[in-house]
Amino acid sequence: MKRLVLGVILLLWSYCCTCKALPAEWQLGADSLFLRHLCDTVMGKLDESDRQVLFNRLLNESRKRRNTYYEGTALFLLAKHYYGGEVDSMVYYMQQALPLLYKQNRLEELFRMKAWYVYALTRGKNNKAALDSINSLKRLALDLDYPDGIDMANQALADYYLSNDLKQEGLALYEDILAGMEKKDVPLVKRINIIRQLLNKAPGQEKKLEYLGLLKKYLDQCDRDGIVKLDDENRVSTLKYTMNRGFAMTYLHLGKNDLALRYLKQAEALLKEYNIANRQLEIKTIYAVYYWNIGELDKSIALYDELLQCYEHLDRTSTYINLLNSKGNLLVEARRFQEAAEVFRLYAIKKDSLSTANYYRELANMRTRHNIDKLELANRKLEVEALRDRTRMFYLWTGVIALVFVCCLLFFLVYLHRRHSMQLRKAKEKAEESDRLKSAFLANMNHEIRTPLNAIVGFSQVLIDEEDQEARRQFADIIQSNNDLLQRLISDVLDISKIESNTISLHYAEYDLPVLMSEIYNIILLRMNEGVELQLADCPPCMLYIDRNRLTQVLTNLLTNAIKHTKAGFIRFGYEAAESEVCFFVQDTGEGIPEEQQEQIFSRFVQLDDWNKGVGLGLAICKGLLEKMNGSIRVTSKVGEGSVFYVKLPRV
Repeated sequence: MKRLVLGVILLLWSYCCTCKALPAEWQLGADSLFLRHLCDTVMGKLDESDRQVLFNRLLNESRKRRNTYYEGTALFLLAKHYYGGEVDSMVYYMQQALPLLYKQNRLEELFRMKAWYVYALTRGKNNKAALDSINSLKRLALDLDYPDGIDMANQALADYYLSNDLKQEGLALYEDILAGMEKKDVPLVKRINIIRQLLNKAPGQEKKLEYLGLLKKYLDQCDRDGIVKLDDENRVSTLKYTMNRGFAMTYLHLGKNDLALRYLKQAEALLKEYNIANRQLEIKTIYAVYYWNIGELDKSIALYDELLQCYEHLDRTSTYINLLNSKGNLLVEARRFQEAAEVFRLYAIKKDSLSTANYYRELANMRTRHNIDKLELANRKLEVEALRDRTRMFYLWTGVIALVFVCCLLFFLVYLHRRHSMQLRKAKEKAEESDRLKSAFLANMNHEIRTPLNAIVGFSQVLIDEEDQEARRQFADIIQSNNDLLQRLISDVLDISKIESNTISLHYAEYDLPVLMSEIYNIILLRMNEGVELQLADCPPCMLYIDRNRLTQVLTNLLTNAIKHTKAGFIRFGYEAAESEVCFFVQDTGEGIPEEQQEQIFSRFVQLDDWNKGVGLGLAICKGLLEKMNGSIRVTSKVGEGSVFYVKLPRV
């Protein structure tokens, strides 16, 4: 059974790992399978004329299914489609694609799109914006720690150099980029793209042969490794065709017609073998140049006628004009001057029409830019007005906020003044109450001390003169009782003084509570009023680490108070032992304490009844002693029914 469970766990773990290893777009569900199939179809038709329709379909389907991955792919392909011509359309799709690609961490496509934008700025001679974009691209690559992005930025900078007639700097930078890629062993497709750029910009035929040799080396490596496609856009067969075509054209320029023919035939064979589309006209153009070079002018002229018809049908005006110029020169060399003149006349007409079209196009562009400038100026005016309005609103709101702040400040100061006045009034009332209590205390102390003193002095004198032994014994008992009362009064005053000055000392030891409670019961029983029963609750066995004398003092004070205020019924005391604490209680059936005075009774000098004996220190002493022993005291009481005092002490 354990082996079966372990096998299931391992199977689930391997499945999860496999799912994590799949590309993100494979994990999106059933809709993504349809989109993936559609995307594969689109990628297989990148060279076809209707590819834009497929790109738009992929975009619409991905948005319909809310699949941002394939939406980003479709936007990328559309931006690439418009890169070669309609820059505004490219920027439109690029602005939609960049946030998606950044969010999905598709840095390769993101940086390629940004590089296309730089190339478009460079072609449009918008040099400042191009340089700013190159620097921005480098900073982004550094921030994202993406070395390939730095290479792309450097490629854009090399293209900028070449477009601004800084050929030496541009070629040197391209070669440095290629050398760096060789060291880092980056994918072949990236190195081949650099070679293609160098081939387009090479200053001489010998340099082109050098770059073509590098391209041949890379393609031979692909053959050895069995690679037939570097990516969706670069098949090895197409690159071989490009290489052979390049060798053929270069050798034709160098006059090496035999080598040129050999490479031309290889290129033509590749076209037929791999059915490479839209390249047949290139082969015919090279054959026309080849026949011209070897002196077979009639064959060359026939090819030029065929090419002119094709390019006129395709409306490729620039290429058509260049071919007319080449055919005119060819006819001059063939000494067919009348035909040459007619071709040159047609060449001049077409060139003039192209120049006129370019002129009107430039004029339209200038008008468009002028209109754009007017719109920008109007927008600037609107922005200035909006800024003024915002400034006015800012000052207005600043004034309102300042006014509100001042009002709040004044309100707060008034509040502080009133609170301070209330505190002063309460402090004054408290001081007056404290003074009244002290005065009452002193008056009461005077009475309470003088009463036993007078009794002691008076009965002492009588005792001297009295000869009857029984009377003398009674007088001695009275003297002893008043002496005890006077000692208790003085002891209470000393205790409260020690508690307030924090000089009272406690002596802890472990005591048996049932024994202690029995001793207190026997002491209090002698003081009970007639008609009042003293009850001791059941005392479960319990040892408590405590100051015995202070605990006895607290319980005795509480029981003494109960005796004072209980004229009939019972007084019951005891304790309940818990794991962490012991709760003592003293219950009586006396007169009770009003609810509003229950908190005051633990203060000094407080007596609920001015006619009772005592100075009002007993409960204050109890509270102070209990706080020193980490305990607490509280009371529950109802007038006419009695009171219950609870004392809690920790066991440790």
